[in-house]
Amino acid sequence: MRVLSFLRIITMFGLMVSLVVLGGVAYKDGKVVFTFKTDIKADVVYLAGNFNNWNPSLWAMKLLNGVWTYEVELKPGSYEYKYVIDGKNWKEDPEAPSFVDDGFGGKNGAFTLTADGKILGSGKISQTKKYELNTKRENTIFVDPEGYVVLRFYNKDAKYVFIAGSFNNWKDNATECYYIENGWWEAVLEIQPGVYEYKFVVDGKWVLDPNAFAYADDGFGGKNGVFELVREGGKLIVRAPVSADKPSTEKTYQTVTTQKVKPGLSVDGKNVVFAVKKENAQEAYLAGSFNNWNPRAMKMQLVEGYWIANLPLQPGTHKYKYVFVIGGSDVWEEDPNAPSYEPDGYGGKNGVFKLVEKDGLLSIEGIEQKAGGLSVKGKYEFEYKFKTDSAKYFVSSGFTNSLALRFEPTADFAIALKYDGADISEALINFSQENYSIVMYYKLPLNFLSDMTFAERNTGILGKLKFLNKYYLVGGLVHKNNQLPWIVGIDGETFKLFMANSYFTDELEFLGEIILSSPFNLSICGMYSLNNTFFASINFSAEQFGLYLSIYNSKLSSEIYTKLGQDKFKLGGAYDLYYGDSEMYAAYLTQQIEYYIGSNLSNVEFKITALGKDRDIGLGVKTELSDPINKTNLTIFGNIRF
Repeated sequence: MRVLSFLRIITMFGLMVSLVVLGGVAYKDGKVVFTFKTDIKADVVYLAGNFNNWNPSLWAMKLLNGVWTYEVELKPGSYEYKYVIDGKNWKEDPEAPSFVDDGFGGKNGAFTLTADGKILGSGKISQTKKYELNTKRENTIFVDPEGYVVLRFYNKDAKYVFIAGSFNNWKDNATECYYIENGWWEAVLEIQPGVYEYKFVVDGKWVLDPNAFAYADDGFGGKNGVFELVREGGKLIVRAPVSADKPSTEKTYQTVTTQKVKPGLSVDGKNVVFAVKKENAQEAYLAGSFNNWNPRAMKMQLVEGYWIANLPLQPGTHKYKYVFVIGGSDVWEEDPNAPSYEPDGYGGKNGVFKLVEKDGLLSIEGIEQKAGGLSVKGKYEFEYKFKTDSAKYFVSSGFTNSLALRFEPTADFAIALKYDGADISEALINFSQENYSIVMYYKLPLNFLSDMTFAERNTGILGKLKFLNKYYLVGGLVHKNNQLPWIVGIDGETFKLFMANSYFTDELEFLGEIILSSPFNLSICGMYSLNNTFFASINFSAEQFGLYLSIYNSKLSSEIYTKLGQDKFKLGGAYDLYYGDSEMYAAYLTQQIEYYIGSNLSNVEFKITALGKDRDIGLGVKTELSDPINKTNLTIFGNIRF
């Protein structure tokens, strides 16, 4: 009995210890341990706070025995935090050591970490934080007569400017600055008295305010601007926090660090720098495992011909891709200079790297390919068609489906097959290295130019050999009855030039393209065959506007698009000079959902498609204008990826 009683005491003591550890915030083995238990169903929970600039999708927590947990090394100091369920739903920690007003009618969890590893409740976080007075500032921050805080920022080259800070949970696109004149931008804040930290976001890049009242450590090797809003003599004023100290030595804080851009990945202090060249892209974004693959989470900045992103990351393994906006469409591409790759599950590759910290310094390492297992991915597409009938009202009019499989055991070798019903409709074997590649293909249209709407489905072999570090010699043969089609040429960054025989038509052909990327994006493509078949197109795009024109024999096509914030509107059409046929369409893409309506002389088509990285599903309706009741077609289409 005594033994049983002793065991019960030990068990109860262990449970009590566990509850203490699981309660809110604890310090263990040199790390701060955050624990969060919720009844809300969640796929993932993120930890956000002033230690990571309130990023809602950067620090993903682990689910252990029904409790979400995250461990991190923090310096002694005061911190505020919240939990973000599925990257959207912000929740305070009910077991936080203490709470402070979050400025939005809610509460942030708050605590102070002492030098000896104790977790203490905090009253006002700002009182214990160190601020450095800015002794070389111009007066660009003030309170207007209506009680709004106004911050002005100078950048004559900026295209758009936002302000992010503790007043808006560090959201980089929530509070827009407005252009005034002569390169000056203005932010207007409606906030309560208190101490606030902030940065400006200029064309997607976080920039320090050189005229801030004071500066504070941002936790990533940089600085945040700081000001305090107080009420004195019955009116509001802004000033430096009363605890701000003068710097021991005078410093000037640079808003932009000038350094030679290196393609690929590099480390800058506590941040990982991503750099990639894509000359025909109007915009570029960074997506990866660190931001839940959100295609709009982090916009990249164009610097010296490279798209740049600077991101604070924790040590560990990270996967990523770039999302380029080309001609108004999102194009996902892997980093050609990634330290290593792995199949992305959709026929392509993700860049993958390991961020390692040693002696306080970060370094980037590649990931070795794991042996074993079959890297087989696939995509199943389907389409059901129905139509109205005067006797049976609604009958099935057809069903089509296809299955595409891709086997990619390494990043350099791939085999792909596509089945339509029971027949193989496409096939591909691709072997590539840094300086050369070999592709064997079956019934596939290969792209030699940016615009290849005239390309035929061929069967053959194609090789590329790199020379002069930026050009490729291209050569290929095609299998056709009683013919030996071939293609040769040069593939470069700013121009492409090919000559082919019976590759696209039945005669000798000439293909070329010129690509310009500054001050705007412009691509001019052309093809001419000795049998008088010809194709020409021009694709012009700026940040908010794009135009496309083409002619293929007797068919003229055009499209114009414009961006409305993050949404896109497209209007296009075609006209056949020989037959007189014409068609028009309009599409509106918002929040990854595309609404499309198109018409020609005999019918009208409308469809809605939900777009995503891993799935697409849609609904379409098509009707003949002459008899919409008896000749209405309903099409249901979609795909499944695995």
